[in-house]
Amino acid sequence: MASNFTDLDMLYDYEKDVASAAMGYMTLATRAHHNDLRERYIKLANEATNAHTKVSQLISKAGGIA
Repeated sequence: MASNFTDLDMLYDYEKDVASAAMGYMTLATRAHHNDLRERYIKLANEATNAHTKVSQLISKAGGIA
């Protein structure tokens, strides 16, 4: 059975996932009481934000709206 999803559909799905990850990690960072753990969550949030930036650029290049 063939898939009806396009590359753009998959990019939109990934964009949603990395945005959710960034928000989740930042929320965890605000709840962490241990400084090392807080810093790790902030690093993860930044990495997810960087991935979001890259996938948004790919969406725009593919003709979508990011």
